[in-house]
Amino acid sequence: MVRLAFRFGDLTSRYGERSVLDGLDGEIASGCLTALIGPNGSGKSTLLRVLAGLQPYRGTLTLDGREARTLSRQEFGRRVGVVPQQFRTVYPFSVWEVIGMGRLPYRGLFSRLTGEDEERIAAAAERMDVAHLLLRRATELSGGEAQRVLLASVLAQDPPVLLLDEPTSALDPNQAARVFSVLRTLAREGKTVVAAAHDLNAALPFSDSFMALRDGRLTAQGPAFGLDGETLKGLYGAEFLPYRSERGDVLWRALAE
Repeated sequence: MVRLAFRFGDLTSRYGERSVLDGLDGEIASGCLTALIGPNGSGKSTLLRVLAGLQPYRGTLTLDGREARTLSRQEFGRRVGVVPQQFRTVYPFSVWEVIGMGRLPYRGLFSRLTGEDEERIAAAAERMDVAHLLLRRATELSGGEAQRVLLASVLAQDPPVLLLDEPTSALDPNQAARVFSVLRTLAREGKTVVAAAHDLNAALPFSDSFMALRDGRLTAQGPAFGLDGETLKGLYGAEFLPYRSERGDVLWRALAE
């Protein structure tokens, strides 16, 4: 039996009078990498915010069988790690300090780092290839470096669920592939990973499943290998042709009208 991390029914969320998510019904399995796909404005970022407990909603939403509304902020902090699409700080924190912020759910704001905290910070920095940046100021980083540091912070947090909004948007193709390879490994280790992605060919070869959003509605969901051209045409309004990489992955090419 598949264990579920999230289950939601008639899930609706609004910004003021504007409905952004409209009656979503779906499930997200534990220990899998799920790609959220869809055009700009489809509701991917809002769904991630709702799943993270950062956005009000109507309907039902459970995390590991518990209604999300009953979870405290500290419980969310220990269960769910969030990587926003963009993150910049105006304060001159070191990279070590930024990654160390991932340990806040386990200690007080002004308490000292423990030996375990420091080990997790170092391991996360190594895994995201930013160990050589630990003494640098976060304000001095490039966009790609800052994104990898933020990912390292969530790895240091070590939550069972990771929610990522366009985690490779500032990365070159090689870095993007490395990040999704790490995310797939985390899923194989038992983490639940949900990543919104514009670049289908960066995300899908590493994903177990997909959820397709358009105009705030869930139009399709299923195993990543089951995604087809008709689903993509309905999402993006363009024809897509499949092809295989040298490694054997199914990739997609959009055809201009």
